[in-house]
Amino acid sequence: MQVADDQQESSVADANFQTGTRGLIAIDKVGNRVLFLDPLTYETTLTLDGFAPRVHEVSVSPDRKMAYVPIYGDGIHGKNPRPGHLVAVFDLEQRRHAGDFSTYPYLAPHGLRWGPRGQLYCVCENSGVILEMDAKRGTIVNVIEIGSDKAHRIEITPDGFKLYSENEEDTFASVIDLREGKRVKRIPAPNGLAGIGMSPDGRTIVLVDAKLPEILVVRTDIDEVACTITLEGHDRSAQIARFSSDGRYLVVTSFDAPLATIFDSTLRTQRLLHLGEGPMNMAFHADGRTVVIANQNGGSLSVCDLETAEVMRTVPAGIGIEALSFF
Repeated sequence: MQVADDQQESSVADANFQTGTRGLIAIDKVGNRVLFLDPLTYETTLTLDGFAPRVHEVSVSPDRKMAYVPIYGDGIHGKNPRPGHLVAVFDLEQRRHAGDFSTYPYLAPHGLRWGPRGQLYCVCENSGVILEMDAKRGTIVNVIEIGSDKAHRIEITPDGFKLYSENEEDTFASVIDLREGKRVKRIPAPNGLAGIGMSPDGRTIVLVDAKLPEILVVRTDIDEVACTITLEGHDRSAQIARFSSDGRYLVVTSFDAPLATIFDSTLRTQRLLHLGEGPMNMAFHADGRTVVIANQNGGSLSVCDLETAEVMRTVPAGIGIEALSFF
């Protein structure tokens, strides 16, 4: 399927740390809907539905014209008996569902990241593979075995040479050499993992421990854990870890708590946010100081000030939003 012939190439950092001022797209996983929101008031302006179950993550194209949303299946991680095999494509200028392309025979597409030449990488969880896809044509270019059928999210270094996956119940993260198209190393994670995040410069990977309120900080030059940091004020494990597009902040959310921790760029200073129920993924505003966090179990968004570490307001949105992105 031809979906975005005029899509321009961009750096990995620009594409995978997307922000913008034209709009905000939100993926209501629980409601199986895609929402468009005003990027200033955060009011819902348009709701799209009618998708195969269920929409999960979102990745905005480098030129901010299209958005890609995997159709994961009607279950959850670890219990997804009817996995999906589609990626839904949205025209962000016309605010419409532009079509779908298929990952079949590879099942349960979830985490998405862009490569330096405009390749769209997608992890298909149930099949244990990474797909390199031509997003313009909706075709599979390459298939890479990841060595785990539990990989849920991925990150790619800015040079496009290496891809990292968190393998939720496995006791390691995978390091994939994209030039060789194979796994080259396993990073030990004895408790399993619940999330992964990469700094915009590609020097640091953060792995979220699945059992303890800790994050493992990995140096990507040696692909080894440099240190482990305990999340202050948390008594349960966290999940999502995201760096802001300028690299000044790392935000780690805890779905069960419900809390988020804001780190500075050195990862030495922590400040705590109290959020709505079930906080998941987030979107960083172009102003450099606002982050919008989706409260999946609360049907709301928390609009937070990164500089003051305050929740400025909570806005009703959807039934259960998991992921969102400015464009």
